[in-house]
Amino acid sequence: MRSDIYKAVARIHNVSEEEVRSEIQKAIEEAYTNSGALADKIPSEGEIPTSEEVIAYIISQL
Repeated sequence: MRSDIYKAVARIHNVSEEEVRSEIQKAIEEAYTNSGALADKIPSEGEIPTSEEVIAYIISQL
């Protein structure tokens, strides 16, 4: 299901799925660098969550 999200966004913006994944990860890293608030809410394996972990968290909150 999550890969469908990347495919849909890539199709809408006429870019590759990898570019979508990369840009999401850059945004996550920027958010974590500039705000500690997210760090307490989104569970992750590492210090900064992956785009998949963020999407899973968002879906779990719906």
